[in-house]
Amino acid sequence: MARPTQLRIATPADYWFPAAICSYGYFLLAPNRWRPERMALQRGFDAAEFGLPAGVFATEIDQPGGRGTPLRVRCDRPLDPEVRSALRRAVVRIGRPDLDLSRWRRLHPAARRRGFGRLYRSPTLFEDMVKTITNCNVGWPSTVRMNRLLVERVGEGAFPTPARLARLAPSRLQRSCKVGYRAKRIVRLARGFESGAIDPSWFESTERSDEEVYEKLLTLEGFGPYAAANVMQLLGRDDVLPIDTEGYRLHEKRTGSRTPRDPKRLEAAITAHYEPYRPHRFLAYWYDLWRDYESQRGDAWTWEPEEVGASFTAGRLD
Repeated sequence: MARPTQLRIATPADYWFPAAICSYGYFLLAPNRWRPERMALQRGFDAAEFGLPAGVFATEIDQPGGRGTPLRVRCDRPLDPEVRSALRRAVVRIGRPDLDLSRWRRLHPAARRRGFGRLYRSPTLFEDMVKTITNCNVGWPSTVRMNRLLVERVGEGAFPTPARLARLAPSRLQRSCKVGYRAKRIVRLARGFESGAIDPSWFESTERSDEEVYEKLLTLEGFGPYAAANVMQLLGRDDVLPIDTEGYRLHEKRTGSRTPRDPKRLEAAITAHYEPYRPHRFLAYWYDLWRDYESQRGDAWTWEPEEVGASFTAGRLD
């Protein structure tokens, strides 16, 4: 009998897996399960995410040798070469060991000392976009619940593929996964990916300007300025600021001011504060916000998902 697949993925000398993964809230959402006692990320994958027919399989990703050593990816079954290659690409997308941080670190010495700059993202653009939809106009515990139900009731242990979601009527998705009005947006997005009308390679191409990609995102149902800006940073285009209530709260805390009745009036001041960090304004903003969370609950890689993970945003922390 063939042994379960195990992969090794090289990392640069300064790369530490827990810091790279526990760096953005989506690491806490299903199908991810962070295991702080093992410094490991567990999650299910569906080979159909990569256009392959192997079905759902479980993985555990860690860095047993410590900083700068290869990532280890252990699977619960043997995978054929095509799936192994696709899984390798997915893990690189998640943990971003290939990211050049030299310019960012010159701009932000504190982040360099902290080893901050690689932000978690999902293995596919589709998953990141659905997670963004579930993260808008709702409290974090509801985002956690929606993603858990999507994985349990549609994805069979993995994040549901466009094909799985495209087959559903919005009313069924709404009832099953408690996503509310987002059901129509999620199903329409899934059908766009499934039909090819939405091509992830177009958005991920380095030949596209930030302006082109941002404007294209705004044409998609469910992606207003905040959601589009969030997807931009998940694409590695981290100069756009997705300012929301957390940004207003952080500004108030930093300046000692009070948020006005119309908090959007603060956006010019917030943007000006991060202007020196171009072309990495989002990274600078997120460094401040993430350190604010960690100052109250400890380093993110120590968080227990069922405890801190369900309530880590500042509305619950303060």
